[in-house]
Amino acid sequence: MKRCSKCILPESYPRITFDEEGVCNYCRGSIRSLLHRNEEDLQRILARFRHKGKYDCIVALSGGRDSTFVTYYAVEELGLNVLAVTCDNGFMPEQTKINVASTVERLGIDHIYLRYDHVKDHAKDFISSWVRKPSPAMIAFLCSGCMTGIRECLTKAAYDNNVSLILGGGGGVVGYGGEPEQSFAEKLLSISDSNSRVGRPLSLAAGFLLQLVKNPSYFQPACLVSFAGEFLHRFWHEYDKDLEVLGLFEFITWDEDKVVSTIQDKFTWKKPTYRKTSWRADCKIHFLKDYLYGGTLGFTKNDELLSGMIREGMITRKDALERLENDNYLSREFLTEFLPELGLELHDLDAALTEYRMSG
Repeated sequence: MKRCSKCILPESYPRITFDEEGVCNYCRGSIRSLLHRNEEDLQRILARFRHKGKYDCIVALSGGRDSTFVTYYAVEELGLNVLAVTCDNGFMPEQTKINVASTVERLGIDHIYLRYDHVKDHAKDFISSWVRKPSPAMIAFLCSGCMTGIRECLTKAAYDNNVSLILGGGGGVVGYGGEPEQSFAEKLLSISDSNSRVGRPLSLAAGFLLQLVKNPSYFQPACLVSFAGEFLHRFWHEYDKDLEVLGLFEFITWDEDKVVSTIQDKFTWKKPTYRKTSWRADCKIHFLKDYLYGGTLGFTKNDELLSGMIREGMITRKDALERLENDNYLSREFLTEFLPELGLELHDLDAALTEYRMSG
């Protein structure tokens, strides 16, 4: 498979082109990200929320690497009185729950565990529809409803505990978790490159409707409700105006080595045994999505993340290529155990993926 000579994006990446030197358009058009705010700016904002009640802020603690680091940083580096809130979508690995418990115990902070069923309610219906006509453009919808559930849980926790500030891991180079990914999911679905306030959602809506026409089995109540919630969350729903929501990596530089080494040292943080990368190790659905992307496109979100890290000067292309095989490791043993929860067997999923590849 041909890959960009500067990053490692493959030729199957959506809307990619290569110049005469083999450099992709994403590298040619990239600009090194810079933080527009720093920790002094963060401290000025935090001063408005300190000592206003029992807690200075809520930290969204998923048990993943970034949220664990943010929780540590908020308590130990920023000196905040934190209420940790864990929002479980029903697919949280046992190791992740252990990570959460260890973090809360060692930091000595209060913790609330909330469960939401937005993803659980539709995942089984969704995957049964998807295997009938596999489409990489629809894979992202496997976890639709997740961000809506998180927003609802955090909002409830904030109001129930009289807290006005929510701190997460967003910001940095891309606005999510600090990692330099650019999200190819929208590129697969949208029918144009429009980024305008009106054009972008219309392009995505048109692409989505086209997918529904191609696979009418998605017309199931659970799926449609989840799809609608995802779309509304992405383009219209926001946190209540009474709440301030900040991403730590808007103010400090995201450093993968520092994040991982800190949480492993402080909390004996571990990734689930079925993953070899520490990224997004807090949800079983993400692993399944990587398997589906790999089976339909020949690459996963890891290819994209590592390419972004190359552009940001965080790693070399050689290092990224060496990491790729490890980070893209997919445990078939885990899938064999997990898929029956969704009413599916691995051999049926593999058959659908094989048919997709042969058809196109």
